[in-house]
Amino acid sequence: MSTAGHAGQGTAGHATMRRLDQGMALAAAEILPASISRDLRTRYRQLPIMVRMSGLAATTAYLVSKSGKPGGRNELETAYHDLATGIRKRLTAGYDLGWGGREQTNEALVARLAELPASEYARASVEVQALATWLSRLAEARYKAQPAAPSPSGSAGTS
Repeated sequence: MSTAGHAGQGTAGHATMRRLDQGMALAAAEILPASISRDLRTRYRQLPIMVRMSGLAATTAYLVSKSGKPGGRNELETAYHDLATGIRKRLTAGYDLGWGGREQTNEALVARLAELPASEYARASVEVQALATWLSRLAEARYKAQPAAPSPSGSAGTS
């Protein structure tokens, strides 16, 4: 019987992958709002595809552009802002973006992504792709865990 993949067993590579995956799941949980509407669930489902098809810089630019203005954000704009901020914080912690430890804006991240060397951009893209996958999974789980909202006809809705 194989022991690879069990906690505390297997190769060092498996333990590292498990820790990375756990860290990504924790980061995703911190980004997501406590309550997920049907619309938010749909947006989070689309995120991994958006990163894969459009690229990290374009996806980040889209999130920033849809973030709305502080103080006047609706649920979706708040989610876009929180997601762009979560990506910025994740990348700032893992990559030298040349900011010397200074806090930067989400807009500055978009500009900086365009300047990253190809190898760093590729690594950052893989990391954000994994984060997007976890966000999609957890958004689905949070959405399904919520009590069903009544439909317009008065019966409980299902999806």
